[in-house]
Amino acid sequence: MISDNSQSLIKILRQLYFLRNITITFIVLMVLLALYSLRINLPVIPLTIVVTIMAVTNLITRYVIDAGRSITPPIIFFQLLVEIISFSLILFFSGGATNPFTFFYLIPLAIAATVIPGKPTWWLTGLTILLYSLLVKFYVPLSYSMHDHHPPGSDGQFSQHVLGMWFGFMVSALLVTWFITYLSRELKQRDKAIAEAKQRELRDQQMVTLGTLAAGTAHELGTPLASLAIVSGELTDGFNAKDHPDLFENQNILLEQIQRCKSILSVLSDSTGESRADAGHLIPIETFIDETIDHWQQLRPDVTLKYQQHVTGSAGQLLNDRIIRQAIINLLNNAADASPELISVDTSIDDRILKIAIKDDGPGMTDEQINLAGNVTFSTKPDGMGIGLFLAITTLRRYGGEVQFQRPDSGGTLTLVMLPLI
Repeated sequence: MISDNSQSLIKILRQLYFLRNITITFIVLMVLLALYSLRINLPVIPLTIVVTIMAVTNLITRYVIDAGRSITPPIIFFQLLVEIISFSLILFFSGGATNPFTFFYLIPLAIAATVIPGKPTWWLTGLTILLYSLLVKFYVPLSYSMHDHHPPGSDGQFSQHVLGMWFGFMVSALLVTWFITYLSRELKQRDKAIAEAKQRELRDQQMVTLGTLAAGTAHELGTPLASLAIVSGELTDGFNAKDHPDLFENQNILLEQIQRCKSILSVLSDSTGESRADAGHLIPIETFIDETIDHWQQLRPDVTLKYQQHVTGSAGQLLNDRIIRQAIINLLNNAADASPELISVDTSIDDRILKIAIKDDGPGMTDEQINLAGNVTFSTKPDGMGIGLFLAITTLRRYGGEVQFQRPDSGGTLTLVMLPLI
C-alpha cells in the first residue's frame, strides 16, 4: 500500500511532468522565434538533442507515474537535477549568462526548497551557482543574421535583450507562484489528513477504554442478574396463580426483563473483542434493514414508527455484523428518546451508498452538539452519558460509513446514516 507521503510525492512528480512539458514547449517556441523573427543564428542540432533528452526523460517520468510505483525524495531530487542540467545546456548554446531567460533557474530551486528541504536543496543550489558562473565565461555567443537591420551592439539588440529579460522574469514569476501555491495547498491538505488521523487515533483509544469498561461491566453484572433471576423465580412460591394473577404477571415481567438484560450483556461481551470484517457474512440490504427495524421495534414497542423503504429489488449487500446493527439501533433509540410519540425512517440507495434517514420531532441539536457528535461523549438527557451516540458514530466510521445530523425546517433532528454497499 502506498503511503500518504508517497501519494503526495506522486502529485508533485505529476506537476513536475506537467511543468517540463511547458518548458519544452516554451523552448521550442523561443528557438523558432529567435531563428525566424529575431534573425538570431542558433545551433539547432545541439539544442534539438537537449530538448529530445528532456522529452525522453518526461516520457520515463510519465511511465513511472502511470505504473503507480512508490515515489521517494531522491526521485524528485533526480528530476530537479535533470531539469537544472538540461536548462544549463540550453543556456550554453544560446548565449550563456547573457540569455535573458536565466530567471528560470529559480523555478527548480524553489521547488526543491519546498519539497526536499535540507542538504539536497543546498546541493542543487550550489550546482546551479557553479553552472551559472561557468556560463558567464563559457558559452556559444548569439550571432545575428547579416540580413538583420540592426548591426551588432546596436540599441535594437539591447532593446530585444531587455524585452527578453522582462518576458523571462514574468514567466518565471507566474510559474513559481503557480507551483508554490499548489504545493502550499498540498501541504495544508496533508496537515489536515494528519490532524484527522490523530483524531481517529484518539477515538480508537476511547473505544478501547470503553470496550474494556464494557467487558468488566458485563462480567460484574452477571452475578447480580443471576441472583435476581433466582429471587424472582421464588416470588410466587406458595401462591396460587388464580388467586394472585397480578403477582404472577409481575413475576413474568421481571423474568423477561432479566432475560433481556442477560441477552444484552451477552451481545456486549461478544462485541468488546476485536471485530473482524471477515467474521460476518453478506446479507441483502432489504433483509438487513427489515431485521434491524424488527429487532428495534421489539425493544421499543411503545414508539410509533413511520417506515418507508426504497431499496426493494436492490442487488447490493451489506456485512451482517451485529456491531453495525447495534450502532443503528442506538441511533434509533436516541431518536425515540427525543421523540417518544413518533419517529420516521426512510431508506434509499444513492451511488452504491445505503442511506438511512432517521427523523424525530424532538427539541433538535445545536450547532455545537452537531460538531461534537462522534468526537467526544456528551448527552442532552439528564441521566445520559452520551456513550451510545459516540460508539454508534465511531463504529459506523470504522466500517467506512458516515453519520450526519441536520436540523430540518419542520423541527427535530434528521440523522442520516450512510453505509457503502459491498
